Amino acid sequence: MDRIDCLRAFVRTLESGSFSSAAKELGIGQPAISKRIAMLESEFGTQLFSRTTRTLKPTPEADRIYDLARQILDRFDMARSSVEQAAPRPSGTLRIGVPSSFGRRYIMPVIAEYVRHYPEVRLDVRFSERFVNLVEEGIELALRIGHLEASTLVARRLGSVQRYLVATPTYLHGRPLPRTPDDLAAHQCIVYSRMPMAQQWTFESEHGRHVASINGAFHVDDADAMQEATLHHLGIAILPEWNAADGLRRGELEHVLPDYSIATLPLHAVYPETQWMSLRARSFLDLLIARAAQFSPSASS
Repeated sequence: MDRIDCLRAFVRTLESGSFSSAAKELGIGQPAISKRIAMLESEFGTQLFSRTTRTLKPTPEADRIYDLARQILDRFDMARSSVEQAAPRPSGTLRIGVPSSFGRRYIMPVIAEYVRHYPEVRLDVRFSERFVNLVEEGIELALRIGHLEASTLVARRLGSVQRYLVATPTYLHGRPLPRTPDDLAAHQCIVYSRMPMAQQWTFESEHGRHVASINGAFHVDDADAMQEATLHHLGIAILPEWNAADGLRRGELEHVLPDYSIATLPLHAVYPETQWMSLRARSFLDLLIARAAQFSPSASS
């Protein structure tokens, strides 16, 4: 039994969470999986899984070697495909991170297309509005909206996200209509809590930059929830284009302060800096780049 078989058993066990699932996926018996893991533990001189009658948990040592083991298998599979004179196909588990609201709208269709093209890949998609640590969570590729802090991540710009200041006609009825950003101080504003300086909104106009301090009794960290709060007449909100577009078209939302613009936010695909990117991550990134034009509906059309 060679080390590649042992590494494959290890990777499939860690990804699936059980010996039985790994055995089923590899088409061998569960005792064979256990034997291969034991041989690998002997080779490395460390325990790779903590076993109880009900759970199988990877040890910190297993987490440390997982990414390298996965890269070794990917390179081996690519080498084998080249010898067979066949184009290499993506395989293994691709773990990606996407912003929750944006991901539900625009990345699920991309995921569906990817799965149809590459059925050999198992996708593990993490929906979250927070900026997760890609290396710690084993994420190969993530989408991020907003300005990126300095890091070792590689970033590929995919586009920009427009934002609109909106409220419902019901909320605005009987209240003084804001004419300048400073007038927002007299209104309830719905605050996206993950933005830096969340209670200071910045606008641009022909007269320059305007920074308004706003009041908000409702803070939320999800764009879809912020849209729902706005449609329930709780106040004025800055919504990303995909949350504002339909409501503006149907008249359910009104564009507040239309003479003042809000800076767009960059949309990036990011991935850990590495000498070698897996074929599954590269193929997903290529599909994102090809479909990037679909990520920005027009709220004014």
